[in-house]
Amino acid sequence: MNQVARVAKLRGTQPAQELGTRGIERVARNPDWLRLKALTIAGVSPAKAAQDILHRDDAEAQSPFALVLDQKFDRHVLQNGAANLFSQYVEKGHLEASESKIVSISDFAPGTSFAQCRRRETETRRLLALKLARDPAAPNLIIQPRLLIDYGGVPHPIEPDYLVARDDEPFYRVGVLKSYADRGGKTDPADLRAACRQAAVGVAALRQFLAAGGADRMIAAARCDLILKVTGFFLPTLQRMAILGEVDSIERALADAPASLEEIEALVPAWGTLSDPAVLVSIPSRYHSNCREHCALWTHCREQALAASSPALLGELASEYLAPTGSIVRAIELMKNAPGIRPRTEAEAIVQAELARAYRTLSEAANG
Repeated sequence: MNQVARVAKLRGTQPAQELGTRGIERVARNPDWLRLKALTIAGVSPAKAAQDILHRDDAEAQSPFALVLDQKFDRHVLQNGAANLFSQYVEKGHLEASESKIVSISDFAPGTSFAQCRRRETETRRLLALKLARDPAAPNLIIQPRLLIDYGGVPHPIEPDYLVARDDEPFYRVGVLKSYADRGGKTDPADLRAACRQAAVGVAALRQFLAAGGADRMIAAARCDLILKVTGFFLPTLQRMAILGEVDSIERALADAPASLEEIEALVPAWGTLSDPAVLVSIPSRYHSNCREHCALWTHCREQALAASSPALLGELASEYLAPTGSIVRAIELMKNAPGIRPRTEAEAIVQAELARAYRTLSEAANG
């Protein structure tokens, strides 16, 4: 059975979804979460899993206000043939005024049908090939290209906001549009990290395209262009950023996918699928304090962590430090030297000694 068929069997009755750059980059945030990997490989979003498989209605969706703001900003930047976007590049000196070849992929085949999506993929590949061939007709800006990225042996379509390159550059750079307010050094670091991770998915997809054609994959550099919004106005700003770490984490997640698929299949009974809630919750998860930022299953996983008294509930540092004990309850028992509780391993003994010493110090300070 080929990998596409294996993934379809694993998915069960759930229809395959296009997860986009956000869906792929989500895995790199929590690489130890096997349940998230399973859903991503199968092409099922956590929000869809929460709603349709686990029948939960507490999953948080993106704020309608934020969604409308994003859409309005994107339209403003890309209207009139992406004139506002192009002017930013000319003003910054990243494109010459004559480098005005702009192509919008969505104009070739707007819509979501199979044929329309395939046509956009074909047109994107054609334009990328022009750039590789150093054809002077290659666009300087490609708006909403449709790329394929292999994850777990299955091609997942993604549509970055845009690609950009000067005529004399060997290949394209990924660009991301975000309606975040550009506050210079005070811009929210979490917002910047999220945007850079999404750009990194685009870089990984470009590198896969290059490698498949026998070209040097590294000409798709680990850099991105980030378009933000002037505070209080719908005016774009442009930043150029290095994303070496983000691209590395995405590519590690992609490389781990085949082994993850085998591990997931080993956990799922021969008759089981991810569309069965009992099977889905049986696949291990690992709750992180930042899960709420990106995953609709965070409340379910937090409940499991609470039931298991997981150290992850105390944050990443505590989770790593208390990992040898396995749970908060056992850590407390070791700390208080509870009757009948003895360290099971050398690592537990070290944790017990340090916790007991800290507990004594705290008790002495509290009791004067």
